[in-house]
Amino acid sequence: MAVSKRKVCVPKPRALVADDEWHIVKTLEVTFVRAGYQVVACTDGEEAAQELLDDGHFDIAVLDVGMPKMDGYEVLRRIRRRGVKVPVIMVSGRIREVDPIRGLNLGADDFVAKPFSCRELLARSAAVRRRYESTHALPKKVRIGEVVADFEVQEARRGAKELYLTPTEWRLLRHMAYRDGRVVSRAECNVRVLRIPASIRTRTMDRHAYALRCKLDKDAKNPRHILSVKGVGYRLNNFECLR
Repeated sequence: MAVSKRKVCVPKPRALVADDEWHIVKTLEVTFVRAGYQVVACTDGEEAAQELLDDGHFDIAVLDVGMPKMDGYEVLRRIRRRGVKVPVIMVSGRIREVDPIRGLNLGADDFVAKPFSCRELLARSAAVRRRYESTHALPKKVRIGEVVADFEVQEARRGAKELYLTPTEWRLLRHMAYRDGRVVSRAECNVRVLRIPASIRTRTMDRHAYALRCKLDKDAKNPRHILSVKGVGYRLNNFECLR
């Protein structure tokens, strides 16, 4: 008898679009929303950098070079220096005056000249994401101590015993595994796991993290795998990716 797979909860991809021209920002926002993205729109570099650094994981970022307060190059330099690995497409209407090589050397994944078609930008975004995900792919399974968690069928077992994880716990575990052991902030978890705006301050995520710890760690009071980082968030520790 064939075993039916459980439905995997996959959140919408998130895009950040930043440009100093409001009509371009709105056009990009509508374009990405229609393509199935959740979108954060910014009109200056300082705001874009803050969003990328503080408000969690994005699947693609589109940065204009010539923005007020902080240009696109500086935004890119700051986020790469802090280890943010979001795929970045830089755009500019002054392609003859700017240096695309500088952007690529700073860590941009593509460079597009204005004016551009929205269909082209979406296609480039998809291509950049495919390249990025091929080297930062989510593992199909992870081994956490004696527990093996299979993300494809959402099945977790400790030996022969199956462990029941809620959809929220699966999303939290999935995201921590994707972040490869790095600390994930509460704001990031609010966005990626609870799917609420990062601006909303809540400790609800703590309850889900504790419940997950109780299931995966034998001793929840002295955890080895689901760790709390005081004042920041959580980290998945001592695990192995099984691809």
